[in-house]
Amino acid sequence: MKPPLKIAIYTGVIPNTTFIETLIAGVAKEHEVLLFGTVKKNTSYPSKRIKIIDTPTSLYKNVPLTLWRAIKLGVKYPKRLALALKEAKTYSTNYTKWLRFSRFVPVLLYAPDIFHLQWTSRIDRWLFLKSAYPCHIVVSLLGSQAAILPYIESEVLKRYQRCLPKVDAIHAISEHLGHQATNFNVFPERVQVIPTTIPAAAFSYYKPFEKRETQAFQLVSVGRHHWVKGYRYGIQAVHQLIQSGIAIHYSIIAAGKIPEALLFQVSQLGLQDHITFKPSLTQSELFEHLQTYDALLLPSLSEGIANVVLEAMAIGVPVISTNCGGMAEVVIPEKTGWLVPVRDPKAIADAVKDCMDLEEEFKRKIIQQAYDLVSASYHEKHSVAKMLRLYDEVVGSMKLEARSGKLEV
Repeated sequence: MKPPLKIAIYTGVIPNTTFIETLIAGVAKEHEVLLFGTVKKNTSYPSKRIKIIDTPTSLYKNVPLTLWRAIKLGVKYPKRLALALKEAKTYSTNYTKWLRFSRFVPVLLYAPDIFHLQWTSRIDRWLFLKSAYPCHIVVSLLGSQAAILPYIESEVLKRYQRCLPKVDAIHAISEHLGHQATNFNVFPERVQVIPTTIPAAAFSYYKPFEKRETQAFQLVSVGRHHWVKGYRYGIQAVHQLIQSGIAIHYSIIAAGKIPEALLFQVSQLGLQDHITFKPSLTQSELFEHLQTYDALLLPSLSEGIANVVLEAMAIGVPVISTNCGGMAEVVIPEKTGWLVPVRDPKAIADAVKDCMDLEEEFKRKIIQQAYDLVSASYHEKHSVAKMLRLYDEVVGSMKLEARSGKLEV
């Protein structure tokens, strides 16, 4: 039996998003998981293999803790401490230098075998770990970090092109995002596509389609308040449907302050009685709440593969999605949902009407096929198993290089 690895699953914030938390729990069944970063709210895990290494942002807490960690690092690994200081000095302000140093020290102290970076844009901060000790770096290509940011900020694109070819493995959550890696000077064969993890709990909420008697068709979107989510196009589509005499109500569930642009659009179109903005919900609350709707709409301009779409499919809610990013990999017209062009309110409206008018037998079939697809390919047991194999391959290849004399350990 192979000894467990120490794997850092890193975002810099604790707790993480739902799909990353699912990955953490799955990996911890076989390996030790180290969570470095700032604890934003009290978090605990049932598994003793998951260790939180908190680095608070408050200076009066951060400074003494970092100094104590630095002393321990200097005693055990003086060269690593010197490297942390050297790296920190490359930043512009004293505050940033200290902030980076306080993040570097605990990672070098605990020395994970694999440092799995979830947010690609931070790769330049952590590449130095490979020269500190035999550390393997895995980077995930997720959503806007890979599909938007490098194309609107030239410095980010240059950073990816400079740094990503040097990492040990690249993980993409969709074929579409995997293809993006060629723009970052990465050969396609170095990218492993491993779908995002949908928690097993989601599938327990599945209900086959049953026709409901409602006065208005209930449409819902879920996500953050951000232009990339395309809510304005969903609102325009609802306006067209209302004008054509179709009874519909559209709910947008999102955390944070509602953008003024959306509030003004709703008011200007006179849709106050037809559109409701709702705050975010816990995962279990969301699963139960989604089942009160007739369809989920993803009007996004860009996505990797949207978790909320996979979750809706897992619980039996019909899906209408724009053809952005990797969505065509899961939303297959006439099989698992409705796929429409990006920025096309009329196409959205037409898809909603089609969903409303579709015979019960065919709608039931689409919902079942959607469930079967996500159950077969996106269930956490499949994705976690693939990620564990990726970790094993990365460590195995490095050991092979070390034995052949190509790597100094």
